[in-house]
Amino acid sequence: MSSLTTAVSKKIGKALAKYNMLKNGETILVAVSGGKDSLVLLHYLVEKRKRLPVDYDLRALHIRTDVSPNEHWSAYRHAVEAMGVKLDTVDISLLSRLAPGKRMNCYWCATQRRMELLKHAAAYGIEKIALGHHMDDILETFLMNMMYRSELSTMLPVFKYDKYPCTIIRPLSLVKESEIALVAAELGYSDIISQCNCGERSKRKEIRKSLDYLCREGEYIRDALFRAMENSKPRYLPAGNPVHR
Repeated sequence: MSSLTTAVSKKIGKALAKYNMLKNGETILVAVSGGKDSLVLLHYLVEKRKRLPVDYDLRALHIRTDVSPNEHWSAYRHAVEAMGVKLDTVDISLLSRLAPGKRMNCYWCATQRRMELLKHAAAYGIEKIALGHHMDDILETFLMNMMYRSELSTMLPVFKYDKYPCTIIRPLSLVKESEIALVAAELGYSDIISQCNCGERSKRKEIRKSLDYLCREGEYIRDALFRAMENSKPRYLPAGNPVHR
């Protein structure tokens, strides 16, 4: 492996251990969207299975919609199956689910696909789903929730649902999007991935520009911002200070 793929592998290994993501004997359902993040995630989970002292099985699921078709799907499917992972596909019509007068948006689309993932996992008795969200996704969500929901919250590396017998894991939590893009190119995946264009005018895209601006001094700032979320000082926040209660 190159120094880059090795570095990314170490970050994933650190996330798996730090957040206790894997347990012996379980099956992980990997959500493959058709993009670079989930394909790189699956690649590393397959590689890690050969080296980690944890015995786990992998399955993959693609939720295919009528909103953003993947013109490279045949090659993408072949790449997944070449890893020795069983790939299932579920077709849904997002447009028919859209309420009259409502416009398609990224949050609603993600919610619909997440429900299908949970239903599929439940049908096969799978209790853990791996998503391809990376450090940039987590930081963008943190900034969006502050700016548009007035709350300090974000995607968690590990999230256990209350209403469903399922846990979400995000093994790419410590990996930057720029690193994933380079690894995808190195692995030869760049020509078979697709990207949804529905979010070109989304708030997330604007937040991404803001995050890039904040990190213009160096990529180390992304790491610092991520560590800050794990190093909160409630006494120095209005909600946590007794004087403000």
